[in-house]
Amino acid sequence: MTTQTLSDQPDTSSISCRRGSIDPFLVLIYLLAALILAACGGRGAPAGAMSPAERDATIRQIALDYGRDRDLAKAQAALGRLNLANPTQFVVTLAEQAMSEGRPADEVLALARLAEALGGRSPKLQAYLAPTATPVLPTATEALAPSSPTAVASATPIPPTATPAPPTAAPTATATPTPAKPRVVADNEANLRGGPGTNYPIVGKLAPGKEAEIIGRNSNGDWWRIAWDGAGQAWVAGLVVRVLGPIDTVTVVKDIPPPPPTNTPAAPTATPTPAGPDFRLVEVRIWGVEENGGFYDGPSVHCGEKRELHVKVLDAAGHPLNGVTVKAALGAQEEVVTGSKGVPGDAEFVLGGGQEVYIIRDVDGRQVTSDYAKGMSTNPHGIPIPVLISGGYCRDEASCIAFINQNGCYGHYSWTVTFRRNR
Repeated sequence: MTTQTLSDQPDTSSISCRRGSIDPFLVLIYLLAALILAACGGRGAPAGAMSPAERDATIRQIALDYGRDRDLAKAQAALGRLNLANPTQFVVTLAEQAMSEGRPADEVLALARLAEALGGRSPKLQAYLAPTATPVLPTATEALAPSSPTAVASATPIPPTATPAPPTAAPTATATPTPAKPRVVADNEANLRGGPGTNYPIVGKLAPGKEAEIIGRNSNGDWWRIAWDGAGQAWVAGLVVRVLGPIDTVTVVKDIPPPPPTNTPAAPTATPTPAGPDFRLVEVRIWGVEENGGFYDGPSVHCGEKRELHVKVLDAAGHPLNGVTVKAALGAQEEVVTGSKGVPGDAEFVLGGGQEVYIIRDVDGRQVTSDYAKGMSTNPHGIPIPVLISGGYCRDEASCIAFINQNGCYGHYSWTVTFRRNR
């Protein structure tokens, strides 16, 4: 609504009273001006003035209201007043987070249905909604109507005086939820190390499905320090775990010890070989939004559903090379042979939280040396901003930071890695 300026106000200096009476037209103009000013002054506080807990509680209430009245335009307008960079993706993320945290079923269902109505795509939410696609949330009147056969058969509406006011203040229990602690959970068994890197020794394992509290991170944000075995501490790679809860308060650890020295065996010198490993890393590329099955809706990004890693191996002349064994270094540490799925020179993996790969055997089964490819993550917090921009997920640093803070496309990124034989 456009607020009137002084030039929009009627000029009353030339209006005079005749015979002590008030001009009815002038009274009408003043009444209209008062109504306009009252309407324009009633706007709510912007989302920036809210805490994260208040913002999330507001979105949950919007979802619950939508579940009762099915008024999508009203819900979109309410979300618009929060000034979110990508409201649809934010509702999707909040719904998935509510599922992971075991929040009340009516809240999860309301968030999931609002995300679906806004056009948000998420395999997790689609799987959640699939068994309950037909039932709808009851309206306030339906929820309070008697369930006896007489009441069901009656066509007489409930008198307005008997209908309680809509329970707008009912969800007070969730308006100020206790902030959840940031934590990690592993889908597969994950190595725990003495520092943030694979050059630190393994000190333990994080079992599948077990959660651990996050107590710090490294400066790159790709390793988490966790509370382990009570007072103990350990580090886990962000690529092999999922993050639950807020992480904006997690601080950078300053007292990281240096990695222990390694005893590197001397390279054989009997047979001269070209400098460098047998297979060199040529390219690591993130897939674009549309390439990964997503699409754009104006400035909004609708995430795709893929989470693939394709490793392409070329010979020295640049031709696809079948029969080369590529090893996944994280999680299950799977080995895949290029060309085994019918695509020349291609080894395909399914990404969990992320992956690192290298080549271990040539076409004749001989052990080889290889560059090491890492950083292929499905967590936006572990993907550098320039890489996200190159994939079209955001436009600049500011929009990328907002996209990352909203866990944009969490779990749904794909990559292509290319190696080339050195000789």
